[in-house]
Amino acid sequence: MRYQDQLFQQRQAAILAAARQLFREQPWDRVTIAEVAIQAGIGKGTVYKHFPSKEALYAQLVLDCSHEQLAELRALHAALPAEQAMRQVIRRAFEQMLADPVQAQLCQHCDRPAFQERLEAPYREQFQALEGEYRRFFGELLEGTLGQHGLTAADSQYLLWGVEASVNGVMARIASGGFVHWAEPIALSDYLDRVTDFIIAGLRGQADSLRTSE
Repeated sequence: MRYQDQLFQQRQAAILAAARQLFREQPWDRVTIAEVAIQAGIGKGTVYKHFPSKEALYAQLVLDCSHEQLAELRALHAALPAEQAMRQVIRRAFEQMLADPVQAQLCQHCDRPAFQERLEAPYREQFQALEGEYRRFFGELLEGTLGQHGLTAADSQYLLWGVEASVNGVMARIASGGFVHWAEPIALSDYLDRVTDFIIAGLRGQADSLRTSE
């Protein structure tokens, strides 16, 4: 790799690290590009050479983190017996969200259609590719857990809708701060266990329904 390319990558990594640090210290949607530049020790114009907008910066943070999390989930899946993989992967995905609520907020923000429409084309394409990777991974999990049901591609799509709705609900709960404002706060660990049970039961029940309706 050329020195110029190495330098470019190093600067971009410094910008992203600076943004992550600032987002942990103050509301992420109020952090300015100028503040990110100061935190990274570079000029504001240099930040714009890497990210044409604040939306692009948000997008790159979410893309990078999502790829890292997916790689971890794939490794977990590969290390587990097929009958255990779905439950453990779902539970670990929730733990990833819980470990970084700010990231959960950013993921929700970047998933909005209006946000996606404002993004530059290369970022939109990366999000589409990432969605495809998650869909393929979900298909692999389904095959290991419910392969005996003979599910079609359309069946897998229907099941994914339900899982996506549940996962988005958990993400919203974590992003909003959990249950601390409730009169009788609920332990998030118990909540995540029950939601995981709900998803697994729903997948099995719907798979049985799809099979009997044929």
